[in-house]
Order: sequence, then C-alpha cells, then structure tokens
Amino acid sequence: MPARCWAAWAIFEETEVAIVRVAHRPGELGRAASRLGAGKIIIDYSYCGLEQGSTQEIVVFGVDNVTRAASLLDELAAESA
Repeated sequence: MPARCWAAWAIFEETEVAIVRVAHRPGELGRAASRLGAGKIIIDYSYCGLEQGSTQEIVVFGVDNVTRAASLLDELAAESA
C-alpha cells in the first residue's frame, strides 16, 4: 500500500489587538468584555493568560475598533488599580 502524504496549509494574518491586565479572579474577563459591549465594540475573539510571577491576568481582545477598545480597557484598568 503506498504511503500517503498530507499537506496542511495555513494562512496567517497579523492584526492589532487590545490588551488589558486585570486581577486574576472570577468575573474579570466578563467585566472587561461587558465594558467593550457597553461601548458598542464588537469582539471577534479573546484569549488570556498569566505572566510568570504576576498576580494579574493578561486579556487580549480582537475587536473591530482597537483605538476605542484600548481607551475603554485603559479606563477599566485605572478603576481596578
């Protein structure tokens, strides 16, 4: 039986994202997403993680308006500080 070769092709696209650091506790991702929703920002995707040794979570949002989203998330971070 002949060996079969499978090729996987992927297309990558770089996009700007909005990033915020929030406390690592339940509800913070929802708070950030709600703030964006209240500002009429469409969220295409999000993901989050922790930096080693940090008590804050880094949340990344792919949105339709990065400038406005960054402003809203900066306000949220300032309120949390």
